[in-house]
Amino acid sequence: MLAKKMIRAAFAASAALALSVAVQPAQAEDAAAFYKGKTITFITPGSPGGGYDTYMREIIPHLEKKTGATVVPVNEPGGGHLLAVNKTYSAKADGLTILLNDGEASLLGVVLDVPGARYDLSKMNWIGRINAEKRLILFTKSSPYKNLKDAIAGKTVLKFGTTGKTDATGLATTMASHALGLPTSIVTGYKGSREFVRAAIQGEVGAISLSESSALRFSKGGRLIPAGTLARERSALFPKTPTVFEQLKISKENAWFLDFHEGFAEIGRSLLTGPGVPADRVAYLRKVFKEILTDKDFDAHMTKKKRPITYADATALDKAAKAVLGDLSDARKKQVKEIILNKFYQ
Repeated sequence: MLAKKMIRAAFAASAALALSVAVQPAQAEDAAAFYKGKTITFITPGSPGGGYDTYMREIIPHLEKKTGATVVPVNEPGGGHLLAVNKTYSAKADGLTILLNDGEASLLGVVLDVPGARYDLSKMNWIGRINAEKRLILFTKSSPYKNLKDAIAGKTVLKFGTTGKTDATGLATTMASHALGLPTSIVTGYKGSREFVRAAIQGEVGAISLSESSALRFSKGGRLIPAGTLARERSALFPKTPTVFEQLKISKENAWFLDFHEGFAEIGRSLLTGPGVPADRVAYLRKVFKEILTDKDFDAHMTKKKRPITYADATALDKAAKAVLGDLSDARKKQVKEIILNKFYQ
């Protein structure tokens, strides 16, 4: 119950700040003046070359131009994407540390009482969302299975790779494996998507779950084979790949887990600052990031790079989180916790 209260408090605070129009022009000017000439540390849990890293480095020049600050990128992979949250949480409360966050991981860390989640999300500040994507299951060339029906009916355990139990990949893999009845075993410890994708291509694991943009990038040349989209609608990047709902007959009970995952995915790659940052600086950062992420030229540029922008503000993030967590009973939470943390790990 405490975790649920913390989550609700976090998003209530975010929504209040997002809706507030109390920041006076003088305060906004003070916040803008504060950032000029300063150094901003921009942290992401992604490894170099991965999706999180790409978004961060594409945004940095625009962030520097708008704020007049120097922005230093920091990759902090590991810990199921929670090390980066911990580092942001413990940073000085001056608004000079920003996190491009795995929103699903940061929420799950609290909801599931993960020991490595050394932060209080209710005290952090949501800035907005950069991107939310559907996820796909992809098989490797060395996999004994070529489609989901064969995998479900097969006796050979399907080995998945992921960075950790509480990151977005781990959530997608466990929810899908439970809902579809896949004979799954999950290998953790990879530092980022590039590492477990490499492991998949080399045959170290037989399947992975990836966001649609990463799946498009790494499936080129037939290196990985898209098996199904974990959503009720097809991915715009994979219009020929059927959803799991199109391929399989899924009961209402099992569909709940897929919908639960898709709801979390709405939170996506989101932006945070740590606790105690002055409200006018939070408001200023929200304004700056909104201008960057809703710019048509930047959106077109990122679309060409197959890294689409689907901006959402703090209010929308609050709504998405409540839709997922609002009706999560204690019994269901216990079940979800067992599936995510234990069921598919040896």
